[in-house]
Amino acid sequence: MIRRAIDAALLKREPYLVMVVRPDGVADGAIVVATVYALLMIPVVLDGIGVITATRVILYGLVNWIILSGLVYLIGRYLLEGDGSFPGTMAATAIGHPVLLAGILLAPILDPWKAQLVVSVWLVATLWVAARVALELPRTRAAVAAVGGWAAFVVVSLIFRF
Repeated sequence: MIRRAIDAALLKREPYLVMVVRPDGVADGAIVVATVYALLMIPVVLDGIGVITATRVILYGLVNWIILSGLVYLIGRYLLEGDGSFPGTMAATAIGHPVLLAGILLAPILDPWKAQLVVSVWLVATLWVAARVALELPRTRAAVAAVGGWAAFVVVSLIFRF
């Protein structure tokens, strides 16, 4: 799974395709996303945040993944006339989530806002590949689905304070 996550971060098509066609792709995706958020919580837990709070963040990460996947799916499938399923989109978007770990590596080097920007752009790039594979969209439409889904997610997050 680690090799697939690295290939997904490098925007290779195969790991996304594997996740879409696996019968347990959504379950595997949930494990990937939960693991990413658990790893993101390690430095904060070491600084004294409670385990319950860290668990909440992991659960919020899973909910955010579902919402982000849903927004990419809705835009790609219904607005851009893609073909595919919501579970396939969830599975494909999950394998790109390990790029969020780059934020930990970039934090000591870059300003936190710049590190977040780099990670966000990289996540959108993984969403682009996921939309191309899961929704069978051409490059341009997949880019619109990825950027639109991410932008809608940011708006929803700000409204509901996720």
